[in-house]
Amino acid sequence: MSGFRCYRSVVRKEIVHLGRDTTSLVIALLIPLFQLTLFGFAIDFDVRDVRTVVVDQDRSRESAEYLTGLENTDYVEFVGRAATSDEATASLRRGDAQVAVIVPPGFGRSVAAGRSAALGVLIDGSDSQVAIRARQAFLEPSKSKAVEPRFDVLFNPTMRTETFMIPGLIAVILQIVTVSLTAFSLVREREQGTLEQLMVSPIGRVPLLLGKLTPYAGLAFAEMALVLAAGTLVFDVRVVGSLAALLLTSVPFILATLSMGLLISTIAQNQSQALQMTLLIMLPSILMSGFVFPRETMPGPLFLLSDALPVTHFLVVIRGIVVRGATLAEVGPSVGALLAITSVLVAASVGRFRKTLG
Repeated sequence: MSGFRCYRSVVRKEIVHLGRDTTSLVIALLIPLFQLTLFGFAIDFDVRDVRTVVVDQDRSRESAEYLTGLENTDYVEFVGRAATSDEATASLRRGDAQVAVIVPPGFGRSVAAGRSAALGVLIDGSDSQVAIRARQAFLEPSKSKAVEPRFDVLFNPTMRTETFMIPGLIAVILQIVTVSLTAFSLVREREQGTLEQLMVSPIGRVPLLLGKLTPYAGLAFAEMALVLAAGTLVFDVRVVGSLAALLLTSVPFILATLSMGLLISTIAQNQSQALQMTLLIMLPSILMSGFVFPRETMPGPLFLLSDALPVTHFLVVIRGIVVRGATLAEVGPSVGALLAITSVLVAASVGRFRKTLG
């Protein structure tokens, strides 16, 4: 047989194989279109609607006009008011706000008299993109009002990129390890027939499931310890808050990602499909969770969709504890959301696991 005939035979064989594996073919064709549409709307480098808390100690007409003009820039969004600067700082530490505006007494008199009026601005420096844009937003409306913003960057005064990125990388790496290893391990065992052999053994389903997932949970914690150590030694990013709180809040996140991998393994028919499904989850988790781009720039429906991703809430938790020194109570809402997502994923994955192998 000539080389061309051999080549044509191999091509024909692969086309037949693709035609039989319609699920992989549909996934391969639809994933790029889905991701292009999704990320085209989600990714936006322009920082807008920065969450801002207001401390108006002057309560004058001039202060109200300045704050209205500030909000009209579309760079900031007022999400609440605080009585003191300490309350505003606590809002930043919890992650409820990223900027605090402190209007001191006498602000209105200085503006009315044409004198330069000082204005306090507290900025959460844990996200350098937001911090830089927030400074620009305050400088623009201050020029025409003879207002002198006095910036105080908290938590990351030098606005180092490493301080923002390393905690996020920990969350992303944890997800990659737990989801991919769990998904591929179970699919591979089912293809080889070893998982069915375990199912007919005296081992119960719950011990079998826990036994399969526990090593990956241990691997995830070891991975987190390794990356934390590397972040400290190589990039000088130290855990400001409680290490015990960080480890405790990692548990629901790891359970969620393990369950996600298990769910993929019960849907995928082979390792190729498992890889495609894993990528389908991985890329949105990286690009829509706030790991790289601020979530505030996304359209409303996509912002709500990103709330369904476990890594979205764990990023708030880990950056809050590592960078801002937030307490367990201060990251409580994000932990609660993480627990809710974990419960749904655990129930779905266990139910699907029993149905598939039962």
